[in-house]
Amino acid sequence: MIITYGIVCICHRLAYKNIQWSIPFGIVLIFLFTILGIANKTLKNPLRSTHHYTCFQDKDTHTYLFSIQKKLKPSAYHHKFIAQLHKKDSTPITGDVLISVEKDSAHTIPKMGHWYYTRTSIKDLPIAKNPYQFDYGAYLKKKQIYGQFFVKGNELLKGDQTTENIRVGALRFRESVIRKLKKQPFSNKQLAIIQALLLGQRQEIDTTMSNQYASAGMMHILAVSGLHVGILLILLRLITHPISNRKLRWIRSGMIIGLLWCFAFITGLSPSVLRAVTMFSFLELGSCLGGKRTTHDALLFSAFILLVIDPSLIYQVGFQLSYLAVIAILWLQPWLYHFYRPKYYVIDKLWGIITVSIAAQVGVLPLSLFYFHQFPGLFLLSNIVVLPFLGIILSIGILVIGLSYFSILPNYLALIYGNIIDALNNFIAWVASKEAFVIDHISLSLVNMLVWYLVLISFFYILKKYQFKRLLFFLVTLTLILSIQIYQKINREAPHLTVFHKNKETLIGIYTSDTLVLYTDLIIDDYKKESRVEAYQNRFNLDTIYQRRMQNYVSLQHKKILIIDSLDIYKIQGIKPNYILLRQSPDIHLERLITLYPNATIIADGSNYKSDITRWKATCLELKIPFHSTYEKGFFIIK
Repeated sequence: MIITYGIVCICHRLAYKNIQWSIPFGIVLIFLFTILGIANKTLKNPLRSTHHYTCFQDKDTHTYLFSIQKKLKPSAYHHKFIAQLHKKDSTPITGDVLISVEKDSAHTIPKMGHWYYTRTSIKDLPIAKNPYQFDYGAYLKKKQIYGQFFVKGNELLKGDQTTENIRVGALRFRESVIRKLKKQPFSNKQLAIIQALLLGQRQEIDTTMSNQYASAGMMHILAVSGLHVGILLILLRLITHPISNRKLRWIRSGMIIGLLWCFAFITGLSPSVLRAVTMFSFLELGSCLGGKRTTHDALLFSAFILLVIDPSLIYQVGFQLSYLAVIAILWLQPWLYHFYRPKYYVIDKLWGIITVSIAAQVGVLPLSLFYFHQFPGLFLLSNIVVLPFLGIILSIGILVIGLSYFSILPNYLALIYGNIIDALNNFIAWVASKEAFVIDHISLSLVNMLVWYLVLISFFYILKKYQFKRLLFFLVTLTLILSIQIYQKINREAPHLTVFHKNKETLIGIYTSDTLVLYTDLIIDDYKKESRVEAYQNRFNLDTIYQRRMQNYVSLQHKKILIIDSLDIYKIQGIKPNYILLRQSPDIHLERLITLYPNATIIADGSNYKSDITRWKATCLELKIPFHSTYEKGFFIIK
């Protein structure tokens, strides 16, 4: 690292004197930052600690002492938290775990910063039970969480200790604000949007509303992050404009940055807000120093500081989207804005919003397609209508929060603000209803995404200033993306059969040549909305999907699958299956079945009782027959 730093200094000196050295300097600088990132991530890896709970983990029950660090979105049956472990019996331990507390109105919900005792065992993180779905366990591991608890409310004993720091204080303040807001005459839907818009709490937003905002291309306004902090920065600059002269500019910037961090405190110092406030604080400093280049440097320096503090941020979608959007706005928006010079103030501001929306959408488009597999065609309409009023909505909302916190919010102001939120929801629902404009199930690989960014960069380089070398760069990237597309068409996914995991039901899918055939017990109209099917569509960009009734026998090329259900029919003349799927807990003598078909692999899906699966597994282990339970291992693929 020291040698690399020395080379960076030499290249910087040479680049300062000769511009031809700027590219080698940039390459060496990226190499240095890569080494710093790897070293920092290694040093901050909690698994390196000899006191981490994974060093003492077993399947037995122990008494654990932990403190609540963060509240997550609850599931249908559990409240969920991130907790920091302190003791296992009498042994000091460290590390974060996921805790699921069973919902029970008779017991209080654990609170931020409080310490609790419980007697339980640490379970493994969940695995992806179906193909191409979001792997929550892998996501938690990237956040340095490696285990989970399942407890009931009456199994928690509150300890005497409490955690007192600025983050816990901010979270408690946010909870007190939410309690005060719930006393106001807001409906549940209004309150859910207010909490999301102003406090960064999306736990109360239901799936329907979330999907509507996603289809309208406005999901970003429900997460307090760069957009909200950027609007707040603009509002603060307008308010402090009287002290914007050269002598007072540092005082002005100090006030703006201080108020931005106050807003971060109100929202509970969530990671997305901390990222945004840090980024815009540096941008404000860069603006105060003057010059476009200074602003760009301040943006990159803020990203560097955040990654030094927490290297795992590089994996978070919010971090990636925020910085790509701001970089695109700084690079493209001024150029787009100068294409047209409106004479009237209102049209000028509207044109500014349009150019900002286009620049931000260009910046995040490949990444959004990679993660979310859909493109909202009416995003521009949504942004043109909503963004001009978002500053007003946020301003009134902050006022509503302040007055509500001190219990002096007038009833008429609460009703007016509730109607504004309803108007926003109704407009978003109307846009989302235009399903023809939502392009979904777009499949984009990591390599495809990176090459598309090269294509976009080279394309806008040509539009900004035509040069032969820029044209050559664009043609190379275009050739590269076409070659990747041709390669993927030639090397399609091989035909395969998938036994999905689904509680109390059986679902089988056979994929061949961009077609998916689903075998189910019940033929339904909205089967494409089934999450398992959607994941397949997103992965393979499927247009053709058929449904068929479940059968006792299916085949895929030379592989034969015998399906045995509760009717116990399995003696089919002339069939020697390679696989046997047990479903609906058939009352069979497994040893006789294995004697009849000794070379078959036994599969048990989620439609069976767990007690039956345990018995079958023991029999297969004893007879040394391959056995696969989708409860334990997830889906099963036959190729």
